[in-house]
Amino acid sequence: MAGTEEIVVVLEIFPAWRGPTKDVPVPAGITLGGLTDLLEIPGDTEAVMVNGAYVAPDYRLQNGDRVMVIPFMSGG
Repeated sequence: MAGTEEIVVVLEIFPAWRGPTKDVPVPAGITLGGLTDLLEIPGDTEAVMVNGAYVAPDYRLQNGDRVMVIPFMSGG
């Protein structure tokens, strides 16, 4: 039996000081919702975008997709 196929997505978490952009190998066919679960991204995150656009959680990620995580920020 062959190994599970993987793709690589580019993960960018804002603000930039939270860490560098990095390539993340994930199982082929994973959805955006599956990725957020896998990475344990909090549910109160402001936005998760793919290639600069809002997509549904059932969007199937493609090799090379750029996933941007924008956490909720508050101020006063």
